Amino acid sequence: MKRTIIILLVFGFVLSSFLFTASCAKKQVKEQAPVIDTSAADRERAAKEAAERAAREAAEKERLAKEAAERAAREAAERAAREAAEKLRQEISAFESQNIFFDYDKAELKPEARDILTRKAAFLQANSDYNIRIEGHCDERGTNEYNLALGERRATAASKFISALGVSQNRISTVSYGEERPVDAGHNEDAWSKNRRDEFKLIK
Repeated sequence: MKRTIIILLVFGFVLSSFLFTASCAKKQVKEQAPVIDTSAADRERAAKEAAERAAREAAEKERLAKEAAERAAREAAERAAREAAEKLRQEISAFESQNIFFDYDKAELKPEARDILTRKAAFLQANSDYNIRIEGHCDERGTNEYNLALGERRATAASKFISALGVSQNRISTVSYGEERPVDAGHNEDAWSKNRRDEFKLIK
């Protein structure tokens, strides 16, 4: 009988120990922190960062391309403006340096003079900002009064011709200098033929 009691006590102790160990194991399993797979989140974050970086790079590339295009357009416009200004300067120089000439004691326009005046009228029609002053001149022969009147007739002849081609008379003025401003101070026909002229000045 005593032996049986001892065996039961031992069995009870072993059983109790087993149940306690099992209970602790379950508790440890329950209390263990869950394992989370972060690889998917990392991939998503990396993809987002890559997309943002690509967007920034594309925006920067677009900005640089826009600046380059604007700079090229600005430089082209400035170059065109310079070329246009130089072309106009040359046209003005040619306009003012080309005179027309008259026969002795005459105010009638020669065919060559009409061609020159036709080109001058075309310039004035294309450049409405400019007006013209026509200056009549004579050689030294004749009185001052006569030559002033002759110079005025010569300037008026050119004025009427240009006006007839469509240039408003309001844009044209005339003046006579008679024999006062010779381009050649000689006293021969070669000098006189150069002095019987109309000169042209543009006024803006």
